[in-house]
Amino acid sequence: MIKIAMELIDNAIIEWIASITAIVSIWLYGNKWKYAGYFGLFSQVFWWWFALMYDFISMIVLCAFMTATHIRNIFKMK
Repeated sequence: MIKIAMELIDNAIIEWIASITAIVSIWLYGNKWKYAGYFGLFSQVFWWWFALMYDFISMIVLCAFMTATHIRNIFKMK
C-alpha cells in the first residue's frame, strides 16, 4: 500500500515539474530570452518522462515535435 502511494506521489511530482517548466519556458520565449530554447529542451525531459511513464502515444508525438521546435529555436534565436 505504501509503495503504491509513493508511486502516485512520484507521478504527481513529475506532472507538476513538467507543467511548471513548460510555463516558465513559454514565459522565457515571450521575453525573447536568448537561452529559452535550452530551457525548453530541459523541460522536455520531464514531458518525455511523463509521456513514456503513462504510454501516451499522442503525447509522445507532441514531445517529438516540441523537442524539434526547441532545437530549431536554439539556432534561430542566436
